[in-house]
Amino acid sequence: MPGFYEFFAGGGMARAGLGEKWNCLFANEFDVKKTAVYEKYWPASDVLRVGDIGKLTSSDIPGKADLAWASFPCQDLSLAGAGAGLNGDRSGTFWPFWRLMQRLIEEGRAPKIIVLENVGGALTSHGGKDFTAICLSFAKAGYRFGALIVDAVHFVPQSRPRLFIIALLSDVALPAGLASDGFTRSSPWQPRGLLTAFEKLPPNIREKWIWWNLPAPAPRNAAASDLIDDNPIDVQ
Repeated sequence: MPGFYEFFAGGGMARAGLGEKWNCLFANEFDVKKTAVYEKYWPASDVLRVGDIGKLTSSDIPGKADLAWASFPCQDLSLAGAGAGLNGDRSGTFWPFWRLMQRLIEEGRAPKIIVLENVGGALTSHGGKDFTAICLSFAKAGYRFGALIVDAVHFVPQSRPRLFIIALLSDVALPAGLASDGFTRSSPWQPRGLLTAFEKLPPNIREKWIWWNLPAPAPRNAAASDLIDDNPIDVQ
């Protein structure tokens, strides 16, 4: 069974999405309320470490995982934020996470896959410099990488686009058909803004880029109006 680490775990949404075929080796979350939710859904789990990611060391992280997932805070990268980007107190927590990854790489425990999840504003923050910094970090560490924008509107009656940067160790074989030769204009996962961000990357970083090729989602079978009760009986 493949194993994974879940950083900025929140209520454990990555763990829930991966399902029972994946084994969580380690999880970390700072917020007490979120950890209460995590512990409610996985009460027998002994992998959750509550505390500041900046205080973790590689010795706190067990074994060797196939996947490291990090849904790091989005506030400094979002339109609602103050524009601090990766220099901010919250979104800047990407850096202590990355230092942990670097240490695991040095110890021969590099995860085969690293996934970052954040808002689409990470593509344009500081004119694209923050996105370039992330991609450069992957490239220097020996990873190939690419990104997708996944909007929840394809699955539920709410638009909530999120950026997923997926990195793969360079010596790991890429399954056939999982990558395309370039930007696919018709892909629901590759909006124009993603191509713009890619084009701003330096040529040596673009060489490491993967255009992920995923099938289109099935048509959604419900609208918001389908979920609204016109005559609710439990509202005063």
